[in-house]
Amino acid sequence: MRKWLTILLYVSGIFLTFIYRYDILAWLRQDHNLFLGFGAATLLAMFPPVPYKLIIGIYGYAYGSLAAAVICWSASTLAGAMIYGIVQHMFQEKARTYLASVPALDKFTSAVQRRPFAAVVLARLAPVVPQMGVNIYAGAAGLPFWSYLAASGLGKIPAIALYAFLGGQLFQHPRSAWMAILVYVAVLALAILSLRPRSFSSKKD
Repeated sequence: MRKWLTILLYVSGIFLTFIYRYDILAWLRQDHNLFLGFGAATLLAMFPPVPYKLIIGIYGYAYGSLAAAVICWSASTLAGAMIYGIVQHMFQEKARTYLASVPALDKFTSAVQRRPFAAVVLARLAPVVPQMGVNIYAGAAGLPFWSYLAASGLGKIPAIALYAFLGGQLFQHPRSAWMAILVYVAVLALAILSLRPRSFSSKKD
C-alpha cells in the first residue's frame, strides 16, 4: 500500500508540475526569493517537466550565475538523495532481482559496485546520461549512499556551473559564454580520461 501511495504521489506531482510548467517558469523569471527558488529547484529536479539544464539557465538569468549555480547544485543534489532513498527503501529488492536477471546488467552492476564513486562521477559528467536515471539506478544497485552523494555533488559541478554561467552571461557577454563552453569540454575530456581507465579496467589475477 505504501509503495502504491508513493507512486501515486510521484505521478501526481509530475502531472501537476507539467500542467503549471509555464507558470513555474514565469515565476522563476520574476521572483528573486532565494528560499522559494531553492524549493522550486528541488521540486523541478524531482519532477522534471522540462530539461533541468533549461531551469539552471533560467535561474542564471534570474539570480545571477553564482547564486544560480549554488541553488541548483544544492537542490539537485538534495533531490537526487531523496530519489535514491525512495528507490532503495521501497523498490531495491525487486530492482536488484531484475538487474541480476539480465546478464549484461548484472555484469555492469558488478563493475559499478567495485568503483561506485568514479562510476557516479562519470555518469554525472556525461551530458547524454539522464540524471534521474543515475539516481534511480544508484538506489536500485545499492551503491553506498555517502559515496554516491559525494560523487554526485562533484560530478554535477561542471555542467551546473556552465549552464548557470550561460544563463547569466550569454546575452551580455557571448564571447565569454563560448570560452566557458570550451573550458567545460576540456574539463569533461580530462575527467573521462583520468577516471575511466582506473575505474573499469579488469583486475589482474
